[in-house]
Amino acid sequence: MPGRDESTLDTIKHLKKQEPFTPFQIVMLSGVRYRIENPDALAIATSQLHYYPRIGNGIHMRLNQICAVEELDERPAA
Repeated sequence: MPGRDESTLDTIKHLKKQEPFTPFQIVMLSGVRYRIENPDALAIATSQLHYYPRIGNGIHMRLNQICAVEELDERPAA
């Protein structure tokens, strides 16, 4: 769907840069949700996002497989 990836990417870039940062979730078409808690651990490439959480393995998300981005109404732990 043309434009969908671009607007999704714009939303992610906006949420990544907002001050103060608030965690958000990226929802994949499969239903899997990835909670983004550290904006510095999220890398944006041409067709993918790469997220490296403090615990666990890195996560690689194809932009064309993202169906939603959800803002969370909470602040990260210090």
